[in-house]
Order: sequence, then C-alpha cells, then structure tokens
Amino acid sequence: MPIENKVGKLSDITKIIKDGDKVAIGGSWLGGHPMAIIREIIRSKIKDLTAITVVGSIDIDLLIGAGCLKRLMFSFVSMEAFGLAPNFRRAIEKEGLPYDEITGLAVIIGLEAGGRNVPFLPYRGPFGSDLVKYRPEFYKNIKCPFTGEELIAAAAIVPDVAIIHAVRADKTGNIQMEGTTGTDIEMMRAAKKRIVSVEEVVPSEEIWKHPEKTKVPKFQVDMVIEAPLGAHPTSCAPHYVFDAWHIMKYMEYAASAETFKKYVQDYVMKPEWEYLEAIGGMRQASILRRLAREVKFL
Repeated sequence: MPIENKVGKLSDITKIIKDGDKVAIGGSWLGGHPMAIIREIIRSKIKDLTAITVVGSIDIDLLIGAGCLKRLMFSFVSMEAFGLAPNFRRAIEKEGLPYDEITGLAVIIGLEAGGRNVPFLPYRGPFGSDLVKYRPEFYKNIKCPFTGEELIAAAAIVPDVAIIHAVRADKTGNIQMEGTTGTDIEMMRAAKKRIVSVEEVVPSEEIWKHPEKTKVPKFQVDMVIEAPLGAHPTSCAPHYVFDAWHIMKYMEYAASAETFKKYVQDYVMKPEWEYLEAIGGMRQASILRRLAREVKFL
C-alpha cells in the first residue's frame, strides 16, 4: 500500500481554504503563528473569513488590515510590549467588524467539544459575567443531571480549517512540536480540514526517534507545507525568537490604514522567498536563531 504524501506548496492552500470559511489560527501572543500561511491567504485574495483565535497578535492584525475577515471570534488580540494591535482596534472601534469576544477558557472548551463531536461541554464559569447574557448563542446555563449543580455550557466550535506552524513533520503528516503548543492541538482536533506549515520536512525515521514530540498524528493533518521561518515575525521555539525589529517596523506601517497598504505591497504581496529576503534573509535568520540559543530556547 503506497504511503500518502501530504506535502504541498503554499499556493496549494486554496485547495482547502475557501472564501467564507471559519479558520482557526494557531499560536499565541507573539509565538508560533502560521505567518507564511497568513501571508499566502492575503496573496491568494481569500475573503470573508471568520478567524478564530485565543491569543492573537500580528496574524489577526494583518488579516484584518488586508481585508480578509468578515468576522472575528477571539479572547484577546495584542502586540504585547509593542502596543495595541492597530488594525484590530480600528476595525472594532470604527469600522464595525462583527466579532464574538469570549473567554479564552471557553474557546478552548468549545474546541474540545468540537474535537469530541459533542454539541457542548460544561464548565464552572463565567458566573457573574455579562458574557452569558450577551453571547447566548455560545453560553447556556445548565444543571448537572447527576448533582444538580449549576454550570455553564460552552457550545462546540468546529472550524472549517485549522492552520498552525510546527517544528517538523514527515511527508505523511506526523507533526512534531516543541515548547508551548497553545491551543494548536485542540484546533487541529476540532477542525474539518487542517494545514500545517513546518520548519522542515524530514524522513519518517527521524520522527520515530522522538515519538514524544509528535503532538499531532498524521490522520489529523490534510496538508504539510515546508516553510522555513514560517512563523516570522513571531517566534518558533526552539528555532528562533520573534523579530522585534520587524514588528516595530510593522507597527509604524500599521499606524494608519493608508500607510498599512504600503506594508502589504512591500512585504506580503510578493512571493514568500522575496518576503524572507526583504526581512533580511539568512543574516536576520541567524540573528534570531542565535538569540534563541542565548535565551535557552535550544
């Protein structure tokens, strides 16, 4: 029986991600976001997406600024020490982007319900919050049939597609991750289709040497894309730290909707290899990797 090869190119994402899809985006804070796939979504002019994130940052801000989203489900979106996410803030405050703001724990529980193929899962919270009143499509008051305890039910979240970035994979789709995994695993289990970009595709024999690092098995993966520096400008433990220099430059471009258009043209609309050259190529990569070693990522 032939071994299925799930390796594709960035341009192949249009075979899976379609206009109007609900897309769960992995990573958290300024770490581990599938930025190469995010940029390809913009290049491919995929529109009307509903993005699902727990702790989003430049990934969400970039998609909003490029006009790819029609709705956002989130717990938190921030550029951390670099400030508020400019496109996100403009879209929420002034441009009327529809959104569902729910707690991070509720998003995780909703994804777990989706991964288990049940309509909801119960938990103790968020009691006393107006979220239950303002998000009745997601939260319901329920009573435990065994103890009578008052609980909250979180509705299942089933993304059409999940996209994450990881350290390595083999061509069959076994995905290895190191460091924090955020909500990536829950997203992969819940989604109908899954795309993973990785720093490298390696022979299966290399995967078998460290089975404990395989966090997502091949049957939960539809496409693998080899994309070195594919999380840039966010970090990818243990390979490299986030690129503070590029993020500061991004924040300058994103200060207004007009100047942000130039960022998209200068950095996003060109092929990925040109993006990597534009951000400093191998020289910048070596700096980020050296810093990773110095802060004991490696």
